[in-house]
Amino acid sequence: MALRKRGKAGFWHAYFDTIRETEDGPRTVRTTINLGTTDKKAARALEAELMRKNRETIQRRRVQQLLDADGNSSEFPNNSIPARVHRKRRLLVAGALEAAEKHREIGESQKKIWRKFVRECKIKYMDQLTKEAAFDYLEEHCPGESGKRFNNVRSALHTVYKMTLMESGLAESPFEKIPQRRLCSRHQRPFTEKEFTRIYKAAPQPWKIASLIAWHTGMREKDIFVARWDNITGDVLETVPSKTKRFGRGVQIPLHPQIMEKLQTIPRVNERILGAWPYNPNDIKFRRAFGDILDSVGIKDDARGIVNFNSFRNSLITSCDEHDVPRHATKGIVGQRSDRMTDLYSHDLESARKIQQLPYVDLGETEENA
Repeated sequence: MALRKRGKAGFWHAYFDTIRETEDGPRTVRTTINLGTTDKKAARALEAELMRKNRETIQRRRVQQLLDADGNSSEFPNNSIPARVHRKRRLLVAGALEAAEKHREIGESQKKIWRKFVRECKIKYMDQLTKEAAFDYLEEHCPGESGKRFNNVRSALHTVYKMTLMESGLAESPFEKIPQRRLCSRHQRPFTEKEFTRIYKAAPQPWKIASLIAWHTGMREKDIFVARWDNITGDVLETVPSKTKRFGRGVQIPLHPQIMEKLQTIPRVNERILGAWPYNPNDIKFRRAFGDILDSVGIKDDARGIVNFNSFRNSLITSCDEHDVPRHATKGIVGQRSDRMTDLYSHDLESARKIQQLPYVDLGETEENA
């Protein structure tokens, strides 16, 4: 549609073309409407109203064709137009993750949450999920007082929906208006050195060496088990933590002499540092192994916080603070960006080397060199 001024009076006219089927084939027909005003601003408002009515007419015809094809009534109640007509091609819930990753890489934890949603949701297409059903799903699968799980699941599902709005034909994600919950869960507490000694003495391999690496580096469990020998250059381990892989945020971790000594005692079977032992995070026995070690030595949650493998990260940060390691260096080692979690993200290797000067940890008098 276009606007033109015509005639001596200078009235604005709206022009728009339509395609009509004739005996000789499709034909373009131009329609001219005198808007009856010389004010350009008013003419544009009238033009917009004509365009809106034109779109409604086209939509009405398309819907009518669909209803006629299905043998339904040829009239709409109260002369109303349906709010939205499903497109012939609709995005399957099962294919949404692939569609989302065309726009941005999705984290592994978010993928896991989405795959569970695909298995347990009762819809086939993305546009079938209502806001009420989205909230009910979160309520059912994230029970309890802790808001962390609720917020993580909501964020993961909202991310996939937000990345596929165009493919789904949606105006907004059904998770958009669901508020996050207040976090009231307890965080990890650090292990004391005496607790670490008990863990190390009781742990079988590969948890023995994995615990020592975590104590001196703050690395997460998965990052330790997938770390490769070629990640180590001299006495520095360079890696991209799995949790921040999609951001390309790598870290340089100077290895403590105690780690370097222990690495000389373990066999080299493949490219992984801990390749001599199987790594299967999906195996329930593997996932429970470290918790069983803590139970065996009587290390439990208390008023200071919960204990799990991530407690080693808290232990390193606590030790660095006690021995005056610069905070920006600590953040660079553990891969965090803000003081709230550990304002600069740093690869200051010289400052980070101060962790190599941290004291040796007591491994116990009867430690095994396995």
